Amino acid sequence: MNSKHESFILQIIKYTPPLFIITMSILISFSLYINNKKIFNKEKKLIEIEHIESNKELIKNQVNSIYKYIIKQQKNTENKLKENLKEKVYSAHKIAMNIYEENKHLDKKIVQKMIKDAIRTIRFNNGRGYFFIYSFDYECILLPINKKIEGKNFYNFKEGKGEYLTRNIIKVVKEKKEDYMRWWYHKPSDMNNQYEKLGFNKHFEPYDWFIGTGEYIDDFENDIKKDVLEHIQNFTYSKNGYIFVLNYEGYFLSHIRKDIIGLNIYKTKETKNNKEFHKSIEIAKNKKDAFGTYSQVKNSTVDLPEKKTSYLKGIKNWEWIIGKGFYENEINKIVLEKKAILDTRLKEDLNNLIISTLVLTSILLFISIYISKLLERRFKDYQDEIKTNLLELTKQQNILSQQSKMAAIGEMIANIGHQWRQPLSIISTSATGLKIKKEFGELSDEEFNEGLEYINNSTQYLSRTIDDFRNFFSNDKEKIIFSLEDAFENAINIIGIQYKNKNITIEKDIQHIKTIGIKSQLTQVFINILNNSRDELIKDEALNRIIHIHIYKDKNTIYIKIKDNAGGVPKEILEHVFDPYFTTKSKDKGTGIGLYMSKEIIEKQFNGNIYMENCKYKYKDTTYEGALTIIKLPQKEE
Repeated sequence: MNSKHESFILQIIKYTPPLFIITMSILISFSLYINNKKIFNKEKKLIEIEHIESNKELIKNQVNSIYKYIIKQQKNTENKLKENLKEKVYSAHKIAMNIYEENKHLDKKIVQKMIKDAIRTIRFNNGRGYFFIYSFDYECILLPINKKIEGKNFYNFKEGKGEYLTRNIIKVVKEKKEDYMRWWYHKPSDMNNQYEKLGFNKHFEPYDWFIGTGEYIDDFENDIKKDVLEHIQNFTYSKNGYIFVLNYEGYFLSHIRKDIIGLNIYKTKETKNNKEFHKSIEIAKNKKDAFGTYSQVKNSTVDLPEKKTSYLKGIKNWEWIIGKGFYENEINKIVLEKKAILDTRLKEDLNNLIISTLVLTSILLFISIYISKLLERRFKDYQDEIKTNLLELTKQQNILSQQSKMAAIGEMIANIGHQWRQPLSIISTSATGLKIKKEFGELSDEEFNEGLEYINNSTQYLSRTIDDFRNFFSNDKEKIIFSLEDAFENAINIIGIQYKNKNITIEKDIQHIKTIGIKSQLTQVFINILNNSRDELIKDEALNRIIHIHIYKDKNTIYIKIKDNAGGVPKEILEHVFDPYFTTKSKDKGTGIGLYMSKEIIEKQFNGNIYMENCKYKYKDTTYEGALTIIKLPQKEE
């Protein structure tokens, strides 16, 4: 080893892999330990959550099962009522027909009285139900609840909604022999409100009567509710589980504890101050179902509240809330058992992890030492190869540098030649003309002075041109305040003659704007962009060649826009025009460095940005297409 740096690198190659392996093994082991502990803690938490969620799902399914049962009972209420009414009327009709058949030889009035007496006392549906009989002449034959109106005509009788009830029943019975009928009427216990009633009527042909009965739908529904509550009260689950039922006013309709049935949750000792439970009830009223977690005294003998989760579901039609809950301490025992199993598994996993880590670390250390020695040998071989390649690379870079310098000098000489050709021609022509006129004695003082003036002006122009080129190639990097128009004019002074020779018109619209920077660098950017447009314009001999430059300020941004009418840039290469060494020209005509250097100058030296796009514009009543280069510079304080 000849270098201290190379020795240091070899030391790194030799010792870094083993140290890295040991360090990483320790870090990985520690990380796995922490990670495993986190995972096990999460699993413990998940066990609690899963058990709570599984119990929530269980009580939800049980409540929904009762809910479906209730909904089914609700839907069947009317069908049950219809069956009930039809069955009762059929029974009364059979009784009447039997009495008639057995006694039809007797006087008609006697038989009719026998039928009325037999049916009058019959009651059903918890004493609410009774039978009525009307003739097809609209006469009331039998009305057990109001015997005084028997024998009266009900032709004009209207039910609660204004319909002629007796007329409608007789019309239907005449057509169908029997049928159901709905009407509205007050209850004996409530004379101020109308209630919907469902009735069934059947034709009794011997006397052209119809026998019928009716039931208030809500009364029958209340019977169904009682049956449902009895069903729920008798329905039990394992572990003392039960369904409770409340109405919207908060009264218990069903509960495992019969002593609180009929009590109000807002007043009973266990629940009157339980705001969380009250909130869950309100949610169930509005959203039909809800889970609620709250603290509640488990029973009247224990004053300590326990955490409880209940699932509540509203039954809107009946204004009921059914629910079922569980106390979380009931599942704690199962959770603790599973947590103990997890703790044991964690210890076993950690022991296995330590053993695996030690074995793996030993294997990796052996491999790393072997690789270190192999890398050390490879590094020595590469040193000699790098030195050889470095010498070759340096030689190539020197050649490229020389070629770059020669290209720059050639470009400069070409530009100087273009600029000097005309003034030198004027000097030569003036001097030759003066000499010839002198020889022929025709040189006047006025012509002599005029010739000298031409020569002097041309010489001054050559001097200014030399200054322009010297300033352009100057190594002065000092930032100054300069005019953008001056920077552009410097570019024109250097390359302008080429554009005249190629019949390229440059249209200028430049505001008087100053900025801070290296003037020659911006001049170089202008030259690169103009030359790029020039090379595209001269490809078409018939083209009216134009380049437009517009420099203006908008708010705090300076805009420089240069566009030509050369037809634009193909879309597939437009995004690459500022890439280094990208060019569409042949190798002897382009290096692909001009626009790249322009981008570097604008972005790094002037903190601006530059981009190119295709454009279409109108100039002197003619529409052109071309490339538009846009430069944006921040306005700096002068």
